[in-house]
Amino acid sequence: MRLIFFMIMLLAGLLLWTPDSSFDHLKAFYETPQSELVPTPESLIFAEDNPASLEPAPTVVLIHGMGSSLQTWDEWTRLLKPHARVLRFDLPGLGLSSAPASKDYSDQAELKRLEQFLARKKVEHFILAGHDLGARLAWRYTSLHPENVTHLVLLSPEGFTQQTVDAFKKQMEGADGTLLNVPSLNAPLLNSPSLNVPLYNTPFYLELMRFTLPKWLVKIWLESAYADPSLITEQTLARYHDMLLAPGVRSHLIERLSQSKAMDFSAPQEGFTTPTLLIWGENDLITPLSQLDVYQHLLPLAKTWVLSNTGHLIQEENAPESIKAFLAFIKNPQSSEFESRPGNSTSAKPN
Repeated sequence: MRLIFFMIMLLAGLLLWTPDSSFDHLKAFYETPQSELVPTPESLIFAEDNPASLEPAPTVVLIHGMGSSLQTWDEWTRLLKPHARVLRFDLPGLGLSSAPASKDYSDQAELKRLEQFLARKKVEHFILAGHDLGARLAWRYTSLHPENVTHLVLLSPEGFTQQTVDAFKKQMEGADGTLLNVPSLNAPLLNSPSLNVPLYNTPFYLELMRFTLPKWLVKIWLESAYADPSLITEQTLARYHDMLLAPGVRSHLIERLSQSKAMDFSAPQEGFTTPTLLIWGENDLITPLSQLDVYQHLLPLAKTWVLSNTGHLIQEENAPESIKAFLAFIKNPQSSEFESRPGNSTSAKPN
């Protein structure tokens, strides 16, 4: 009986085992004429540098989110091509970029690698946009190098757990239920060590992803990131599955998740003046719209654009409207089309 049970378990393991795909196979399938491998001190970065249709044109740098790849910006790149040079890349250890030898995924290490990549590409003055983890890195990079970033666009930024957001709101809430102005960055709550908590829950069974990752499991996750799952094409699902099966990506992703910490509310600088746009999906289940209030208080000069019937993957699910917001903001950051009042998360509707 034990032998039979062992044989059944062995057979199940063989059937469910999902090995990594070949780098050469994935590169051959996903590379374009604009693709390149950019050597940096710690990683070999897979990037795409798409020139503008017309010159002169600004440079737009796009940073993808956790568990994603540069292809998440495919539609944005197509729509931006007439207006700008578009530089996008896979973060180290994700997509087709090699992992850093240090396996350090702290913000400090990530920002240093971003600086090295941009220096290698000789990009100095640019528009910076990021989604999810990419938005967090874009915000922190701009805080360090405001002289390099002309405009900052954050799509569904990652950074705070719902628990820390709720704690922040509770302390900041006035008698009428609205959020008060941001206190001094020296206030006890903002510097509380208790806010330095893991950003993600990493249950033990997540380790199984190193060995098995059926496509249906990727589909379940992807559906949670869309307001309308019917918009997920087979091509999109296949791409996410492929990139998660790129060499070492699953192990590096688990390492990233385990190292991720919620941002301290003292992270933003006082006097942050870079023109900033927050784009949010009204139906975002991963970074809920309720977090927008906090970002509006931490970035009181930021404009906001909330898209209805849109989930977490804004740039994929609603590329036309999000690009419309992006271009309108770049043209005129002070446009009345955008909502800028702190604490108000109503939509700024496109015409």
